[in-house]
Amino acid sequence: MVRWERRLCFALLFVVTGCPPEPTESFLPAAFPQGFAWGTAIAQWQAEGDQGEAGPIDSNWSRWAAMQKVKGEQQNPRGNGFHTEYQADIDRAAALGVTHFRLSLDWARVEPRPGEYDDAELTHFEAVLDAIRAAGMEPVLTLYHWTVPPWVQNPDGDAAEGFVDRIATKDAAVVDDFEGFVREVIPRVKDRVDTYTVLNEPLTMVVVGYIDGRFPPGAVLAIERATDFGINLMRMHARAYGVIKELDDVDADGDGAASLVGLTMTANDVYPENPESAQQQLAAESMNYVYNDWVLQTLTRGVLDVDLDGDVEPASLTDPPEGDYPELANTLEFIGVQYYGPVKVKESALLNNVAPLFGMPLTDVALYTSEDDQALPHNAMGREISGAGFADTLDRYGRWGLPLVVTENGTTTNLRPAFGEHDPPPIPAPVFDESQAAMYLTVHLWELARAIARGVDVRGYYHWTLADNFEWVEGSLQRFGAYRVDVDDDALPRTLTTMGQAYQEIIAAGAVTEELWGRYVLPRFPTDGTAAGVGATTSGPQVGALPTP
Repeated sequence: MVRWERRLCFALLFVVTGCPPEPTESFLPAAFPQGFAWGTAIAQWQAEGDQGEAGPIDSNWSRWAAMQKVKGEQQNPRGNGFHTEYQADIDRAAALGVTHFRLSLDWARVEPRPGEYDDAELTHFEAVLDAIRAAGMEPVLTLYHWTVPPWVQNPDGDAAEGFVDRIATKDAAVVDDFEGFVREVIPRVKDRVDTYTVLNEPLTMVVVGYIDGRFPPGAVLAIERATDFGINLMRMHARAYGVIKELDDVDADGDGAASLVGLTMTANDVYPENPESAQQQLAAESMNYVYNDWVLQTLTRGVLDVDLDGDVEPASLTDPPEGDYPELANTLEFIGVQYYGPVKVKESALLNNVAPLFGMPLTDVALYTSEDDQALPHNAMGREISGAGFADTLDRYGRWGLPLVVTENGTTTNLRPAFGEHDPPPIPAPVFDESQAAMYLTVHLWELARAIARGVDVRGYYHWTLADNFEWVEGSLQRFGAYRVDVDDDALPRTLTTMGQAYQEIIAAGAVTEELWGRYVLPRFPTDGTAAGVGATTSGPQVGALPTP
C-alpha cells in the first residue's frame, strides 16, 4: 500500500468510527537529501604502489616494505595497477553512480629530494584528474595520506643516510618543507579540484607509528615523539590551509567557492568494556578526548593542549607552551569522518598509569575479555561491526558545528585470514563472504540516513574503497573493494562485488529502502558467533510508528 492510500484509509476510518486509527508500524525512512555527495575513496600508495613515471618511487613506505615489515614479507611494486589502468577504474567508479572521487597525491612522488619537483608525476596526476572530471565526478584531493619522501621520514636505520624522522621533533622546519610541496601542487590542480582533505587520519599516524610501532617509523610507546609529531601535523595542516586559500582562485565545480578545506579523522567512539570500572572509564574519556577531540579543538579554536591532559595551562612548562595559537584557529571548513568500528578499552598493568592512554585500546574482538564479546560480528581485521557505534560517532562529530562528510567507511569482503602474524610466506588464499560486506554497507548507510534525519549535518559518503588494493602492513590479506581484484593474475582483472552492487542500488534509489534492506540484511552477520545473535547492530529498530498523516 502506497503512502497516499494508507492516509486515505486512516481518514475514512476516522470518519466512520469517530476514533483515530491505531498507529501503524512501518520500515523507518532512510532517505538521503537531494544533492547528497556519493563517492569512492582510494590512496595513491595503496592503489599505485611504488610504480612511477620514470621508475620506482622511493618513500617511507617502500622502505618499510623492504624492511619486511609487511605481513608475509609482501612488497608493493604497483598496488592494484591504478597508475596505468586509471581510466578503467574511473569508469568503474562512474558506473557505481558516485559523484565524488577522493584520491591522494603523495609527497614522495612530487618532491623526491628537497626542492626538486617531478614534473612528469604532476603531469600524470593532472591527466588522472582530467579523467575523473570527464567521467562526471568531482575529485577530492588528500595531500598527505601517510606516504612521504625518505628525506622527511626514513625508517631504515641501515640505509646510507640512516634513520630520519623530521616530523616527530620540536623543530618545525618540516612545516616549511610541506608548504613548499603544497605550493608546487596547488597551481597544477586548482582548475580541477575544489575540495581538499589536507591530512588523512593524523591520530592513526600517531598511534601506529609511535605507540604500537606497526607503521613507520616503528616507535613503541614514544609518547613525547608522538606528541611532537602530532603538533607538527597541526602546523602543517594550518599552513597548507593558508596556501590553498591563497593560491586556489578557480571555482572548478561552479558552486561559488574556489576551495573547501578539511581533514579526515580516525573517528570512533571509545567505550569501556566494563562501564562500572573507574579505570576503564578514565581510559575511555581520555582516549575519546585524544582521538576524537584534540585535533578538532586545535584547528577550530586554536587551543593547543601539549600534554593532552584536557587542561590548557598557559603557564605550563611544556615545549611549546600550551595556550592559544591564532595561526591554527579556524582552519577547518568540514570534518571528514572515517569509521570502521568501535574501540573498547580494558585495564592493563603496562598502560594503566601511562598518560594519555590509562588502559589498553582494543580494535580486535579477539582481544576482548569476555568470550561472548569475542564472538561479536567482525571483519577480517577483527574490527567489531557496530552500526550503533557509527551512530554515536556521527553524533559526537556533529557537535562541532561543522559540515561532515563520511570520507571513509567500509569493510572486508574476505573473512579473517588463516595466517599467523609471524608466519613466513606464502600468503594464504582469501576466503570470501560477500554477503557480510553487503550487509555491513546497507546497515551503515541506513544508520547514516537516520542520523541526517535527526539533524546531523552530513553532506556526503565516500565508500572505502573502489577496488581491492594493498592494505598497508596487511598487503593483499585484506580486501575492501567494491570491485574484487584477482591479484594472482598479472592483468589484475576486476569483478563487481555484492557490496558494490548494493552500493550502486542504494545510490540509484537515493535511500536504503525496505526492499533493499530485505535483500541485503540477513538475520545475523555471518561472523556473528554469539548464542542468540546480535542482529543488524543498529542503534534502534528499523520498524516504527508511521509519521502522523
